[in-house]
Amino acid sequence: MAKKVTMEFIAQKLGITKNTVSLALRNMPGVSEKTRNEILQMAEKYGYEYKKPANKNSYSKTESICLMLSNNIRNSVGFFSFIQYGIESEAKRNNLNTILCYFDNDEDFVPPVCIKDGIVSGIVTLGPISKKTVTSILELNLPVVIIDDFFDDIKASYILTDNLSGGYLATEYLIKSGHREIGFLGNIFAAPSFCDRYMGYLKAMSLYRIPVNHSYSVLDKSIAFIFDECPEQAVNEIKKIPKLPTAFFCCNDSEAIHLYKIFSMMGISVPEDVSIIGFDDIESSKDVSPELTTMHIYKEAMGERAVKKLIERINGEKLLEEKILLPTVLVERQSVKRL
Repeated sequence: MAKKVTMEFIAQKLGITKNTVSLALRNMPGVSEKTRNEILQMAEKYGYEYKKPANKNSYSKTESICLMLSNNIRNSVGFFSFIQYGIESEAKRNNLNTILCYFDNDEDFVPPVCIKDGIVSGIVTLGPISKKTVTSILELNLPVVIIDDFFDDIKASYILTDNLSGGYLATEYLIKSGHREIGFLGNIFAAPSFCDRYMGYLKAMSLYRIPVNHSYSVLDKSIAFIFDECPEQAVNEIKKIPKLPTAFFCCNDSEAIHLYKIFSMMGISVPEDVSIIGFDDIESSKDVSPELTTMHIYKEAMGERAVKKLIERINGEKLLEEKILLPTVLVERQSVKRL
């Protein structure tokens, strides 16, 4: 009898994770088109068919949690979908259903039906969330865990990446590669994680006694967002920098990948002319040329840890509210030149 083809088999054949295979087969964001096509071709070649889980029309309070996602991340690629996968996988391991609901930070928060009807035991939020929205959610008096966003003045349970240390390590890598003229690219006001990564950049520059030239950095706008609206305007933003540094630390991989595109339009070569390091290690960071050096985030683990924390609170364990920081790891590729 032929051996049953599994997602693990496809992952092993392609040298990727099972999670990536699952996301591709479920047609979820987070996987590059190149990788998605390779997975689908491999599945077809070996006769693998993805079977969707049976729909459940009813949920009991003891077996359901609500995953609340910001509308801002509906179409995001390569980050939040892996965290969502970790949440759903850990919930399933604990016999919990996951009910997905979306919220809009620009509108007054209205509890979804699953909360109004009392059929969920706890809430996990994922993605950027406003203080007004998180306050309304906490007022529901259900166990809550917040992923990838936080407020210094709101006591709650948070699951975060250690962005400050990650920012330090990324900058230190550039310094140890011989760079002294280093800029930071990204809107540090857009997310606490970006601000912390910038703080890590400043910490490394300070401890290595390297003067910070603020003219190298763009801190109040997203080059990626500008590029998507108007590539020429994004090029002009970079041209405003009086003298390009030898290296850029970008607030995330999306910003870094868009900087590749801008430099291509400007005739600037990576890393021969300017080195680039990103943050997040999304799937598309390997699809650019040269492949992007970046900081890896344990995305699935963030989701898994959030569910474990939520279960503790659902079970009534009297624990302190915590800000749990997961580490980052440098992924060295080809976008940084050693001087």
